[in-house]
Amino acid sequence: MVYGHGLGEKPSIVQAPAAANETSIGTTVVFDLATAELAKVEAGDVLSVLAAATAADAHMMYILSKDATSVTALASYMGSPAVTADGDLDAVLFELDPLKSEHFIYQAVETVFTTLLYPDIHKYNTYEVTPDLSDYQVELNAAVEEIVDAKQTIGGQWHSIPFGVQKDVHTDVSSTGVLGELVAIDGSSVYITTRERYLEADTLTEALTECIATGAAALCVGASRSSTDLESTKKDSQVRGDRNPANDMWRDFITLRAALSEDLSRDVEWFEIRRG
Repeated sequence: MVYGHGLGEKPSIVQAPAAANETSIGTTVVFDLATAELAKVEAGDVLSVLAAATAADAHMMYILSKDATSVTALASYMGSPAVTADGDLDAVLFELDPLKSEHFIYQAVETVFTTLLYPDIHKYNTYEVTPDLSDYQVELNAAVEEIVDAKQTIGGQWHSIPFGVQKDVHTDVSSTGVLGELVAIDGSSVYITTRERYLEADTLTEALTECIATGAAALCVGASRSSTDLESTKKDSQVRGDRNPANDMWRDFITLRAALSEDLSRDVEWFEIRRG
């Protein structure tokens, strides 16, 4: 759904040979294309890696010139990841002049994860922590947004203890940037429950994957992030007699996010649904 073809694009495909022979790696890069592929490209074209394994592999290059076997291109085009070594482009398939490069798509997915899920969509984690009675502080996972519960068992009884979270602290204080404060009763284990952001490395449910893909696709096709209701669509329809697909997709994302948020609230004994 989020890839260029899923967004309605059908760019031409160009292939590098098994050994692309990358040289002059830096601001520019020189590399080979398969013999029959050179005729497809000219100076001014943009090549974007197709089916990049990770965001770091989503290279974009602006072709400056070509000769009988290779092209010279501006590397890291539009802020995409740099080609760093001979072999990075071996046997790679490129989209030729795509409207939405995979680099752009990866950025849209990252935007959804970092700014559009939390606090509506989040996960809970539990940890067993050995408290530091000298300062009552403990380093926490970078994804932690808040502690929602902290307990110790003393004499066979569970006791809640005061807690807090400091975020964006100096890395000399906490390598993750997140510091927990646990006012423990003694040095025995503290059991905490945290509310955390989802990260791109997490294993996601099918429903959450669909939600993220819908949001990223909406951003890729130019949705207005303020279009959370149907009024603008009604006005668009009156003027043009049709709907705005980008903003319709954005509203689909908002609907999916709200549904997942309510499902999440049913998974815990205490919850609050915010509609404002």
